[in-house]
Amino acid sequence: MTRFAAVALRSIGAVLTMSLASAVWSDRPAAQQARFRTSVDVIAVDVQVIDKDGYPIAQLGPESFEVSINGHKRKVVSAQFLRHTRNVTRGDATLPDSLAETPVADGRTVVLAVDNGSFETGSAGETMTALKNFVARLEPVDRVGLFVFPTGVWIPPTTDRSTVGIRLDRTVGEKQAIRSRFNLSVSEIVDITAQSTNPNSFLTMRNTAPMDDATLVQMDPVRAVRSRECPGEADCMARIYAEGLTLAVQLEQQTQASLQGLEDLLARLTTLPGRKSVLLVSAGVLVSDRPDGRPRIGDVGRILGQIAARANAVVYTIHIDSHTPGYGSASQRGVGSSERGRERTMQASFLDEFSSAAGGSRLYVGVGGGESAFDRVLREASAHYLLGVEPADQDRDGKARQLRVKVARRGLTVRNRQWVLVPARDRS
Repeated sequence: MTRFAAVALRSIGAVLTMSLASAVWSDRPAAQQARFRTSVDVIAVDVQVIDKDGYPIAQLGPESFEVSINGHKRKVVSAQFLRHTRNVTRGDATLPDSLAETPVADGRTVVLAVDNGSFETGSAGETMTALKNFVARLEPVDRVGLFVFPTGVWIPPTTDRSTVGIRLDRTVGEKQAIRSRFNLSVSEIVDITAQSTNPNSFLTMRNTAPMDDATLVQMDPVRAVRSRECPGEADCMARIYAEGLTLAVQLEQQTQASLQGLEDLLARLTTLPGRKSVLLVSAGVLVSDRPDGRPRIGDVGRILGQIAARANAVVYTIHIDSHTPGYGSASQRGVGSSERGRERTMQASFLDEFSSAAGGSRLYVGVGGGESAFDRVLREASAHYLLGVEPADQDRDGKARQLRVKVARRGLTVRNRQWVLVPARDRS
């Protein structure tokens, strides 16, 4: 594990400990919790049940749900369907009858989180316009907040949207392109860091018996770059290797800035009451797909998912493909489709893990500003179920436990946070 990942884990762990001690587990503001009381001691579990098009499914009773905590089934005492909007998404004529018949609940708390450091300077304008259109289609009673990182701009949730709109207009991207003398792609940088300790790397093979050039190129990414950039130059491989490690540090710094921003966001959310819907907009968070490559982040995704559970936050991620196959030098060297696909996967893996753990999903946008993805979020987040679940005594220790929810109907998708923290029973 790199030094930055270890520091991030310690820091995030501290936030988790603070959250466990200070946050109150509730799904609705205090004034509304009375309607959720039952004759047994239950915890609130919020769940989204949607069809293939993202429309919420209404009229499911508690018998339709199966809930397990750490692999053990728990009784579902009640299931309340809460609808949040009357809006019809663009391109759809009507809402499903079952949804339209359900009363609209009180306003939501919606927090927009923009990883401005993941967008290259000047590249975020189209996406910010789509995000402003998303805000305009929320209910007037919804409270909207904004967090832009790594700069740390924070607008607390409010029904006044003007300040949010002004700030989004100023959010255009701030990531600086990384310049490479040898036109190294992200994949090559990751592979060079992974090969730095490989016994077959040029560092240990350069003094051994000569081998077939094609075999050497397959065995070591440094040789592959040399064959493209500087064939025949005696000291070229050492310079490629040194540049790869230098650029890896810059990639790690970018990844660290994104993780730190999410940590700061969740720390703020733990101080806000009630359920929060978070819309994270990012051009990707790079994580190595090789265990010995960099950047690597250990268990940060799981830990952040646990903090999101304590913060009572559901996270959807709009992943905008920046169309940047390399860093700065991409225009000088074409990147193949397989390499581009691999880099896209590395940019997406953490976002997938974190969003799923936090009860939402990652929606990929390959072209444009993301209007269709924002439409999907509006549909999915227009309603959810509040389940009353009866925990067992062994669940009541305030520790993060794995949560799974299923429904007894085929063809439906269930979204829920993958972690639950059950407070100890109050015996006073």
